[in-house]
Amino acid sequence: MDVFIDANAVLDAAKRVSEIPAKIALSQRRALGTLRRRWPVIARRDIQTEYALSAQRIRAGISVRTTREGVELIGVARGVGLMNFSVRKVAEGLTYSARRGTRGLRRSGFKTRYRGTPIAYERTPISGDKRVPRTPIQRLYGPSLAQMLRKGDRPERMAQAGLDVITAEIDRLLLRSLRR
Repeated sequence: MDVFIDANAVLDAAKRVSEIPAKIALSQRRALGTLRRRWPVIARRDIQTEYALSAQRIRAGISVRTTREGVELIGVARGVGLMNFSVRKVAEGLTYSARRGTRGLRRSGFKTRYRGTPIAYERTPISGDKRVPRTPIQRLYGPSLAQMLRKGDRPERMAQAGLDVITAEIDRLLLRSLRR
């Protein structure tokens, strides 16, 4: 009985097994890159189901940051100008639609242009009996993108969506790298 051992095949198998940790690390890095690309889109779609805000405005205020702990989805804390929520001038003041399907009213609101950009303002009432020829005005804002991201169970949904993207991508990349 002859026993034949192919040393080249054994060395090739050992080499492939030793390459697995490097392939796992590479798959993890690529999966995080995929998450950085896809997460803002997932968040934008989720926000647009509730708020009447354009995709361009949401994209401008959402970013993804890589930290030591992982990846973070960040929304800008400054309020979104009310003009982004389809403001209309009516006889009573201004109406706006911050949430899909509902309209709000600002009785002392008005629209004007500042350096070519339309902006919504509101006159602030003065308390007391002091007569003021022109009452002060303040700019009107809706909710910020950071508030939209924190609202309700959206943080849990975004975390779960991120985990789904990472696990699916790591599975795909590992299977692809092991086939080679």
